[in-house]
Amino acid sequence: VTVTLNNKYKYSTSQNVIGIIKGSKRPEETIIYSAHWDHFGIGPKVNGDSIYNGAVDNASGVAAMLSIAKAFQESKEKPERSVVFLAVTGEEQGLLGSEYYALNPIYPLNKTVANLNMDALGFYGETKDISIKGKGQNEVEDYIISLLKDNNLEAVGDTRPSAGSYYRSDHFNFAKVGVPAIDIVNGFNSKEHGAKWGQEQRLGYNEKHYHQPSDAYSPQMNTKGFAQIANILFTVGYKLSNETTFPQWKAGSEFKAARDKSMEK
Repeated sequence: VTVTLNNKYKYSTSQNVIGIIKGSKRPEETIIYSAHWDHFGIGPKVNGDSIYNGAVDNASGVAAMLSIAKAFQESKEKPERSVVFLAVTGEEQGLLGSEYYALNPIYPLNKTVANLNMDALGFYGETKDISIKGKGQNEVEDYIISLLKDNNLEAVGDTRPSAGSYYRSDHFNFAKVGVPAIDIVNGFNSKEHGAKWGQEQRLGYNEKHYHQPSDAYSPQMNTKGFAQIANILFTVGYKLSNETTFPQWKAGSEFKAARDKSMEK
């Protein structure tokens, strides 16, 4: 059998966007918040619509990150460590923007305390459970779990472990170079409508709207879920920004060796 393929390559340039609030005491140490700003732009028409909006994936994460940045900026007590807000490009094409940053870091990796990533947050309101992707990997989750307990919320693992979510968003590139990285999203257990309804909402989105033109904002979205994640990650990041400790990878994590090597520098 002889097969001939003719391919066309299209090269383009895109940018990561970075903002920083300098630390008051240890500005060389950083906490990095991240969210990818890209989606698919214009693509094949579906039901006559060719604009791939990306409202949940990932305008939700960008909105949460900007809200966190505003909260830091308005805080009476400025963070002792620097706080970086990194809007990365090319996530949908293979985590390209975060990979570029991780391989060409502006802020030294051995001084990067943690990466807190936001991607495709819950659009169905607040939940009683919060999903930690890669649960059990590093000590950043201990801060999150402690906060959740204080607020009578449950910490659960990945709601779709077979999808390999820990390895499919921008925090993964930070993990590969040793930075303790975490990504959290709303779970299924809706505060208003219960777990069955919440699961139907999330799985229905995955089946019908994920990476489709229909991932668009509608007034029916309950954005309190976005705010819930933003509040959690702001609180955790603010605590980390005023400590001197560096969270570590837990024993058995495949990313621990990279962190240990980085911290030797």
